[in-house]
Amino acid sequence: MSQNHLAPRGRRPLAAVFAIALGSFSVVVAEFVPVGALSAIARGLRVSEGEAGLLVTLPAVVGAVAAPVATVLMRRLDRRVAVQVLTALIAVSCVLSAIAPTFGVMLLGRLLLGVSVGGVWATAVSAAARLVPERIVHTASSMVFGAIAVGSVITVPSATLAVAHVDWRWTFAGAAVVAVFAVVMQLVLVPRIPAADRVTGADFRTILTSAPAVALLAIVLFVVFGQFSAFTFVVPYLVSVAGLSAATASLLLFVYGVLTIVGNFGGGALLGRSIRGTVIATLVAGGAGLLLLALGASAVVAVVVALVLWGLSWGNAPVALQHWLFTFDGKRFSAEAVNASFTAVVQVGVAAGSFLAGLAVDAVGTSSSVQLGAASALVALVIGLVLMAATARRYRVLVETR
Repeated sequence: MSQNHLAPRGRRPLAAVFAIALGSFSVVVAEFVPVGALSAIARGLRVSEGEAGLLVTLPAVVGAVAAPVATVLMRRLDRRVAVQVLTALIAVSCVLSAIAPTFGVMLLGRLLLGVSVGGVWATAVSAAARLVPERIVHTASSMVFGAIAVGSVITVPSATLAVAHVDWRWTFAGAAVVAVFAVVMQLVLVPRIPAADRVTGADFRTILTSAPAVALLAIVLFVVFGQFSAFTFVVPYLVSVAGLSAATASLLLFVYGVLTIVGNFGGGALLGRSIRGTVIATLVAGGAGLLLLALGASAVVAVVVALVLWGLSWGNAPVALQHWLFTFDGKRFSAEAVNASFTAVVQVGVAAGSFLAGLAVDAVGTSSSVQLGAASALVALVIGLVLMAATARRYRVLVETR
């Protein structure tokens, strides 16, 4: 994997990274607002909660396609312009969602968001990394992933709390304001970022013809599928199955979100010691948390412990798995091709998880969403253990030659 860096422009390279991170934050806010407001949206637009789950599924499907396509199409475009346009599109989609008179118009707004989701996720980390000296690239990456983690912390509980007091449409209006603020900051703070790593189809073929890389992407798929099978319907689950009040559910989800930040930065520190150990610990915690949530919904203590394990695991999972893919097999993959491939698989997982869980919820009941998530997380753990066993000898050789 080659890394291309710009000489820092001016005295504020980290301020520019912050502006890009704001764009990542805004895309997470926009993507997951419906999770916290799902029941209210379903009532307001007169659809079932399973159908309302399409508001999470659709942008993920579009994002899965947009990530590799946008990476190739924008390979010669100034990354500053790309990030600004994609962030502005978030605001447009949120405004359209806020004023949507019908579910169909709402889906159109979410489709536009999907284009931005794929593009931002595929370009933000590499663009931010190129703004700083190579010695602090990890800081730039952590700022972007940290913004994503913070977005996941505040969005769902904030939306849940908001719809208890105001119309659900205001949650999308708030998301639009966040995106506009991010665009303004990017216009002011981000310098030119000329394209450097010009991705072609051959870069993707290199990844997709590597059996270990494909297996690793399969782990990503099952982790994300399990996450969003459970997370898309976590508010109805905590209220209707676990018997918690909306206020208590909101508080627990806030704690869960804080723990994802702890997992993000704590797990990032552990990666420096052992990538493989950190990945396995993350997969074990995620599987255990979702399994406990599925089996112990009747006990508040079990629900709390489950959310702790789940939150810590999910906070670190994207960072750990992407880092493992970046560093696997002597770093021979294109950085932006890895970003795009990872993003595409993540969005497929989001789409498939939320969609199939929606079908299960409508057909069987709300508890099926967490059961499906737990099963998927355990499959990811099994694949991870098999992959590590199969590549153990290669790993020892790489370590010994460093």
